[in-house]
Amino acid sequence: MVIRKGTKEDIPQIIQLLKESLGESLLPKTEEFWKWKHLDNPFGTSPVLVAEKENQIIGVRAFLRWQFTDQNRIYSAYRAVDTAVHPKYQGQGIFSRLTQELVEDMKNEGIQLIFNTPNKKSHPGYLKLGWETWGKLPLKIKLKVPKSSNRSFHSKNWEEVSPLLSSLEDSSYTRPGVHTDLIPGYIFWRYKQCPIVKYFYLSDGETYLLIYRLKEGKKGKELRITDLFTFSGFDKKKLQTQFRELIKNSGAVWVSFSGLNYDPNVLDLGSIPLLTQGPLITLRKLQDDLDPRFLDWKWSLGDLELF
Repeated sequence: MVIRKGTKEDIPQIIQLLKESLGESLLPKTEEFWKWKHLDNPFGTSPVLVAEKENQIIGVRAFLRWQFTDQNRIYSAYRAVDTAVHPKYQGQGIFSRLTQELVEDMKNEGIQLIFNTPNKKSHPGYLKLGWETWGKLPLKIKLKVPKSSNRSFHSKNWEEVSPLLSSLEDSSYTRPGVHTDLIPGYIFWRYKQCPIVKYFYLSDGETYLLIYRLKEGKKGKELRITDLFTFSGFDKKKLQTQFRELIKNSGAVWVSFSGLNYDPNVLDLGSIPLLTQGPLITLRKLQDDLDPRFLDWKWSLGDLELF
């Protein structure tokens, strides 16, 4: 078995391996999705390692390049995402070897941290490989009774908010805490160009931009606020009125928002306290001068969605 860097030419084999190993019940496995995630990412292309035997790719490990900022400092990061081992070769340590080699490559590159949101099955394996548990993302929840409506309330012409996006991606836009760095092209890539999820927004075109999606689940339809940005002159009353109309016409039975970013002075979602029911977050320290567990994290749901 040989471990080597993955190439563009490997993508068809990688997609086939993902299908054979993981199936397609959770996320689609397509070349379009892989290229959007690993080649088109404005933070840069993803490092990929593959395990190959007899000219067949039997294992793959990919990290998604990311970047955070806290107004004064840039934090270079990766998100541990795609990994698969052919069913015939599982249980032989291939996952661990691929992951450890890629971690060492990232250390040598000077990357500061790796983050991810493992499930219950994979969580113990990451802990054995040096990851540490940060905890579950706190969520702000709003429950509502759905009302049927034929009215469409979804704004999806992203060009209409291009001036706001330019302002967000301007280096002068700041927020407290550690957030995803809004570099030029990030919001369009993350939300407009995503090939597997439709995202929508609410905005007055000047002082706020709320990005959301509708997601069917076991608990019913969820209206998930993935990001919320405000600007000088922000009008809470206007946002609150627009949001009230949205949830009334959405058919959603509940609303979710990151508890790390929730501020009732910006958007009031009612009296239910924050609940620790969001995704489980783990972190991998890569450099001696930074322990990422103790940063002032302000993750949004858009940062941590499974993709």
